[in-house]
Amino acid sequence: MPLLTHDIVTSRPFDKHPLIAYLRKPEASLSFSPADWEQLLRAARLASLSSRVAWLAKQSGLMARLPEKIQFHLNSAIRVADSQALSVRWEVAQIQKALSEAGVALVLLKGAAYIMGQFAAAPGRLLSDIDIMVPKSRLADGERALYGGGWFSTKLDAYDQRYYRKWMHELPPMQHLGRGSTLDVHHTILPPTAKLKPDVSKLWEAASAIKGEPGVLVLSPTDLVLHSATHLFHDGEFDHGLRDLVDIEALLREFGEKEGFWPALVPRAIELDVVRPLFYALRYCAKILIIPVPEAVMRAAADASGAPASGAFLTWMDTLFLAAILPNDAKATNVWVPIAQFLLYLRGHWLRMPLGLLLLHLGRKMLMPKSTEQKPM
Repeated sequence: MPLLTHDIVTSRPFDKHPLIAYLRKPEASLSFSPADWEQLLRAARLASLSSRVAWLAKQSGLMARLPEKIQFHLNSAIRVADSQALSVRWEVAQIQKALSEAGVALVLLKGAAYIMGQFAAAPGRLLSDIDIMVPKSRLADGERALYGGGWFSTKLDAYDQRYYRKWMHELPPMQHLGRGSTLDVHHTILPPTAKLKPDVSKLWEAASAIKGEPGVLVLSPTDLVLHSATHLFHDGEFDHGLRDLVDIEALLREFGEKEGFWPALVPRAIELDVVRPLFYALRYCAKILIIPVPEAVMRAAADASGAPASGAFLTWMDTLFLAAILPNDAKATNVWVPIAQFLLYLRGHWLRMPLGLLLLHLGRKMLMPKSTEQKPM
């Protein structure tokens, strides 16, 4: 199957950034100057990619060939990731225990799923919270079970509580009383008011148990990719945009080696009504991280999503996404980056709620004091 990489012209800001050069080819770092390493480490830290950078150095056999000071930083980052992975495993065990006592099933999402499922996106993956999905019909039972396990809502503002419970695809964020760990409990992958309408029952049907982790499920390979793509290119949050794109790249490289994955990807996206996010994910993984995407898959994703293959609209979306996904250190030198991120933030809200609700919500957020968030007492 022909591969599509060379016909997507790379963007100069990416070509010039040492972190992007490193993610594309870690061996490029052997010629980095001290200034390049300083920029790379700063950008990686801001993007929550320090441990991923370190793992790539180790996996590529580069660690011993790097400057001693760089080795120190990278070895420290590896220890941080290893420690967090242990913590994630403990937290998941406690979550599963609480929910199993109530007979509530759970699917792990995003970072926790990668770590527990030992997927290619796991090594060096850092996360600030654990995301799970439970059946909507058991949401109240699951919330009560988690209360019993020590997790409590952190959104104490009455408006935020109502917003999450009425309009969103998840409960208000929860935090453990003793450990301080944060938990996001979803009942689907997009808000019910969103323009895209994935059938969550199809995700449950294809989910599978993690070996050695009874009662803990993960999405199927295609659905892992589609959920990650939807999270990045629909929600409008780009603080960790590059990290999330690295996740998608790792999953595509891993699953792309398995027979039947590429031919099934676009049909599954059509079935779940998430083709446009998949198109953008494939395009920018190829454009930024130079992953080989089968030409037929890229073309099918573009055709099914209705996205033009060229023209002013695609040029505009490239301008926005490429700026928003730039390493966060670019904010200090490129005024366009925060503007692009803000425009995509507005786009994300527009995609997930009706115009009237959107105007009321954004107006409330702009005019009212920021919601009070407290650690449970």
